Amino acid sequence: MYTGLCLPDPHPDYVSVGNSRRTLSSARFAGRYRLVDFMLSNMVNSGITDIGMILNSHYQSLIAHIGIGKEWDLARKSGGVTFYPPYLSDARQIEYSEIDSPLQRAVKSLSKTKSEYIVLVDGGVVYNIDYRPAIDVLRNTGTDVVAIYSKKLVETSDAGEHTVVFDIADEGRVHGIRLAPFLFDTANVSLGAYVMPKNVFLQLVSGVKYCDMLRFSCECLAPVLQRFHVKAYEFKGYSAQISSVETSFRHNMEMLHHDNRNTLFDYEGRRIFTSRRDSLPTKYGKEARVENSIVADGCQIEGTVINSVICRSVRIEPGAVVENCVLNTNTVVGKDAKLNWMFMDRNVIVSRGRNLVGAPTYPVYIGPERVI
Repeated sequence: MYTGLCLPDPHPDYVSVGNSRRTLSSARFAGRYRLVDFMLSNMVNSGITDIGMILNSHYQSLIAHIGIGKEWDLARKSGGVTFYPPYLSDARQIEYSEIDSPLQRAVKSLSKTKSEYIVLVDGGVVYNIDYRPAIDVLRNTGTDVVAIYSKKLVETSDAGEHTVVFDIADEGRVHGIRLAPFLFDTANVSLGAYVMPKNVFLQLVSGVKYCDMLRFSCECLAPVLQRFHVKAYEFKGYSAQISSVETSFRHNMEMLHHDNRNTLFDYEGRRIFTSRRDSLPTKYGKEARVENSIVADGCQIEGTVINSVICRSVRIEPGAVVENCVLNTNTVVGKDAKLNWMFMDRNVIVSRGRNLVGAPTYPVYIGPERVI
């Protein structure tokens, strides 16, 4: 039996503008999806239906999105999704995390299960994978941990405090774990996914009060590479690590490329599931013009949309031009307004005739619930 466990985001406040905050896993992606959809879908597509989610702070929107897990076939009497939130308030939970430890509650629960293997994942990484071949590597080689990675170019916005890379020997053994350098170079980038026997996981986190994926990789696993045999498993499909507003915008725009989109959403026939909404199809006006864009359901498009990602329930009024933008849920673009290289969060209103311009190297982010 397998149990999937999702560690919390290294930086729980993906957006912190005014009083509006949310955990990274609940951030929207490619129009109608959330980052957590990929983690849950990968688990279910791999035959893993017992999933635990260790939460940090500002997790209300994440729980509301997942619900009982019906869309992922996780509404079960046995198994399904189990949440491990902090008991204390958001303002106190980091300071007093040693007293209130969702990780240790999850460990206590895991120790009582009959599961033989743990699949540990990061909810902020986007990819489409079947974990079963990695589990087979673990079984057939007798290794302690299988670390899943992708060989890719590390860009400046990826490097530093968020991205972990592996040093891999010729025989495939991981002999080093470190943060990505600030260089444009190809590296073995961790996907924040590890497969291991349950007893190995319990040893690695024994006595640890708080642990996100970054801490697990660099503080729990890296120091014991001489004692534990960690084998690398390469994933060759599309992957993206969302760790900031900048990386979110860039990887959303990558979905406009046909090959990236197909590799992510229909890789080897595996689907990505998300929560459903009883909303109408998008309505296009007589003068609407849409080119090379992703437009989710429930929108009203009466202007021009070019090379953009439009989330659910967005309204673009007549004469408005939206180009090279990502517009989040419930955004309204007023008549004759012009947007270029903008990243709009949810519930933003752009007034009539406004002209807002960013740059390809510096897209402008507008926080939630703003009137421009």
